[in-house]
Amino acid sequence: MNKKVYLLYPPISKRERYSSEIGSAGGEQLPLGIFYLGSYLKKNGFRIKIRDAESQNFKTEDIVKEIKEFEPEYVGVSSTTVAFHRAIEVVKSIKENFPEIKIILGGPHITSNVQHAMSFDLFDYGVLREGEITITELLNKLNKKESIKKIKGLAYREKGKLVVNPHREYIEDLDSLPFPAYEFVKDIKLYTPPPSNYKTLPVMNIITSRGCPNQCTFCDNNVFGRKFRKRSPENIIEEIKYLREKFNVKEIAFVDDTFLVDKERVYKLFEQLEKENIKFPWTCMSRINNVDFEFLKFLKSKGCWHISFGIESGDDEILKIIKKNISLKQAEKVINWCKQLKIKTKGFFIIGHPKETLETIDKTIKLACKLPLDDVVFTLNTPIPGSQQYTEADMYGSLDQTNWAEFNYWRPVFIPKGLNTEILLKKHKEAYRSFYLRPKILFRYFLSFFGKGGLKRLKSIAQASLYILKSQKSEKIKLNLT
Repeated sequence: MNKKVYLLYPPISKRERYSSEIGSAGGEQLPLGIFYLGSYLKKNGFRIKIRDAESQNFKTEDIVKEIKEFEPEYVGVSSTTVAFHRAIEVVKSIKENFPEIKIILGGPHITSNVQHAMSFDLFDYGVLREGEITITELLNKLNKKESIKKIKGLAYREKGKLVVNPHREYIEDLDSLPFPAYEFVKDIKLYTPPPSNYKTLPVMNIITSRGCPNQCTFCDNNVFGRKFRKRSPENIIEEIKYLREKFNVKEIAFVDDTFLVDKERVYKLFEQLEKENIKFPWTCMSRINNVDFEFLKFLKSKGCWHISFGIESGDDEILKIIKKNISLKQAEKVINWCKQLKIKTKGFFIIGHPKETLETIDKTIKLACKLPLDDVVFTLNTPIPGSQQYTEADMYGSLDQTNWAEFNYWRPVFIPKGLNTEILLKKHKEAYRSFYLRPKILFRYFLSFFGKGGLKRLKSIAQASLYILKSQKSEKIKLNLT
């Protein structure tokens, strides 16, 4: 009998992930990483089961019960930094009930902070960076009782000491990977983008490339790295066809960090889709400097109705410090082009950059309200392990690493020099209020409740609005910089 592997995305609530009611507007996307692992292992002869405990609201006791029924030899856990405490909690219970099961940890947290992650002896092995090939090699070696010393991208203990093998090269041919193990998606209705990011339901998120070549100092790029690797248009189209056939998917969210970076690939993809008479509304994320007017015009003609842009700050000097490599003039030009073409836009902004001041925060809020954006996301600067900002944090302020669960982009773990926790929290809420409590934004959202998926949108926004509307004592704190 082929060996059984139970793959787990640990449970963490939206309230916990976002530290407030605003998590209700955060949406829920299929955790593609663990589903890619599942399909690769299945292709290589393993019997697998995948449990996305976050979206399916599985508790620790539910997971233990399911493992007892499935009887796997191995459990693989994929964890981000913010969910790591939940991974520990679940694995502790698994070990108590099934001490013979080997636990393998993968994902962003161990890749960026292997020493910390593997300091917990609950985890027998760690898989760093892309995991498909590494975990398959590991399981094959363990099954044959062969040495694991030469497996690239692996962390393990030898005589009580942590051993971290050299990194594995990134996968060049992404077309060689099977599609995610969609057969383990129990209910597609569990996965819905943020309320402003879908036109119609059901929606599915797909990724068509790995690696981001840009140098933003706040981004870790730990798992996929900085080398851009892409799937072919033919491969992408086959996945889209599969999703439309299996789930009756009506809309696609391209969740690549850099979906639009290779214009020729995008042109070819949608020209081929048109030849096959495949049309659908779609959204994506992009950098400001990856688009021009003619390209945006083409995207609009092929079904693009919404693009999310990382703008980050309203201060040009801050943009230089964080190596964003864009200007405020560029941002204004691109957002206005989108407005002209009737492409909706969302702007991502960060509060609490290195060298941030009250003045630069106010510039960011004013810019967000000045630009004809349809939506915004303001997060608090969080220097993730593996990023340039993490290594330089002490130069620009103080970083509190006592609780990794706070590393969720919504709690002020990094305090720039001259600012404090209360100021950052106050300004964070002020930013949301300044943007969303404007008549034209409120009216537009009101109209959106009458479209497809409107009831679900209304419920999410109603819950999230509690964060914006709720008063808090910290707003009465005097803004002194001492």
